[in-house]
Amino acid sequence: MRDRRLFRITGLLLALALVAAACGGDDDTPAPADDDGSDAVADGEDIEITLARFFGDCDETTEGVTDVSEATTECEVIQILTNAFNEEDNGVTVERLGGAVWDQYYTQLSTTFAGGNPPHVAVMHSHRLPDFAGRSLLRPLDDDLAGADIDFADFTEPAQQGAMFEGDIFAVPFDIHGSLWHVNVDLFEQAGLVDDAGDPIMPTSVDELLEQAETIEAETGALYFSQDWFEFAVGARLFLGLVAQQGGDIVDADGNATVNTPEGQEALRVLNELATTASDPSQGYTDSESAFVAGDVAVLHNGTWVVDQYNRQADFNYAALQVPILYDQSGFWGDAHMWVLPDASNEDAAERDASLAFVAFLYENIGSWAAGTGHLANRTSVLTGGELDDAPQRANYADAADTAVFVPAVEGWAGAWDSLADELQATWISDKDPQSALADAEERMNENLGTVTD
Repeated sequence: MRDRRLFRITGLLLALALVAAACGGDDDTPAPADDDGSDAVADGEDIEITLARFFGDCDETTEGVTDVSEATTECEVIQILTNAFNEEDNGVTVERLGGAVWDQYYTQLSTTFAGGNPPHVAVMHSHRLPDFAGRSLLRPLDDDLAGADIDFADFTEPAQQGAMFEGDIFAVPFDIHGSLWHVNVDLFEQAGLVDDAGDPIMPTSVDELLEQAETIEAETGALYFSQDWFEFAVGARLFLGLVAQQGGDIVDADGNATVNTPEGQEALRVLNELATTASDPSQGYTDSESAFVAGDVAVLHNGTWVVDQYNRQADFNYAALQVPILYDQSGFWGDAHMWVLPDASNEDAAERDASLAFVAFLYENIGSWAAGTGHLANRTSVLTGGELDDAPQRANYADAADTAVFVPAVEGWAGAWDSLADELQATWISDKDPQSALADAEERMNENLGTVTD
């Protein structure tokens, strides 16, 4: 193995493993030109940069593997891509800073910023971007992307919006992930709910949704619907989508929470109808998933990240479909994984160029990431270029990359989202009055968003 001159960032300790819930091409791009420090890579001086990410730990299954087609999980895809980059003769080595427990990652990442030792590159959800960019912790990338051969215009509109804060680009999007309807087609067929081609008939209204639930139970004895009802805010994701389908928003243009509205009241009514007549609200993430894979549930509301897993595991005819449109327009919860460059770790030009080279490599491999994970590719050229034609189920939801409804890009959103989820869940877990829950949710959300008025 070639000698490396290590530029290590000390004092970083991310003891981190993904909780699943939650979400191709060689890099022959030259490092962007900069001031005199950028000559380090060109002169053959190897640079080590640090990477913070979640997605779990999979060192045992990926050691020495550089063929991304061998990956079967998110963790394996991103680690094999990292391995492949490190094997190239590019003068850069990426050192991963351990795995990450999904719901602790941002606390740990914030600690590295507070200690003055952030990583060179970090993964970040789009809804977290304002909390970091708003504190001037991230490097604006507007002037860096062209030199790294990253075409920001090739990203879909939702992806572009998720990577920006107050008009500046702070991230390179990696995917769009969001809600899907995971369907047991065999149960739909037994209930007579398939079309002439044998495809499951999706409801086009709330009434049809509830009628299908009755039919499935009567004809098959199975539950119609399942989701994680209390662990990872999955109910809040469906709530957001149903509000959006009615033309509503959960935060207005001034940054005020707007969930206690006619659209919010209707969305919560539907959620509680499902909980009481068509589902089991005592199920969390693992229980709901197990029930679906076992064939006991007709529809599971979960995300893009489990498509390949279910496609392998299901002993029934499985389909991953877009969330049905029950109101006036399409709408489903979406988010994005993105790559950011902490400003404090990228002041040195050579290290910054190395960081950009790695992110540019990941940009070139967005198709491989989408094919290996189930997430939506967010580059128009990838979506239309045929790279994903053979990936299972993708044709059923590929166009969703243009219609995902991202959560608002406002500071304090993480706490606001948790408050919303808490109040919604209280209505089906502890029978809290829905009107009171929405009123309390709106008040708590505005406290998190800093928009409380006297």
